[in-house]
Amino acid sequence: MRQWRSIAKEAVARASIVVKFLCFLHVTDSYLLSFSHVLGPSMLPTLNITGDVVLVEHLSHRTGKVGSGDLVLVRSPLDPRKTLTKRIVAMEDDKVTFSLDPTRNYSSRSLVVSSSS
Repeated sequence: MRQWRSIAKEAVARASIVVKFLCFLHVTDSYLLSFSHVLGPSMLPTLNITGDVVLVEHLSHRTGKVGSGDLVLVRSPLDPRKTLTKRIVAMEDDKVTFSLDPTRNYSSRSLVVSSSS
């Protein structure tokens, strides 16, 4: 009977270590850092068209340290299972000038990014 108790204690101790490790992985992946596979032509030349694995940190948007030129990963509004990679081009009160269709020689338009409040 004592032999079974020692085996059970050891099994519980090892299972506890595994559970703690899995909890650590979950917290790290959800709140600190994770890896993401990014592919497609929209981020050329920064990211490869055939796909790159990027390290994503999850703290900057929580602390408000996101700025122009940063890459962000966002959920697709059309398919929430997909993640899109976008570059921030302007922040609040920045002026952005763009052309509607450069091949047709339309005049360019300007807008000011306003606060969301």
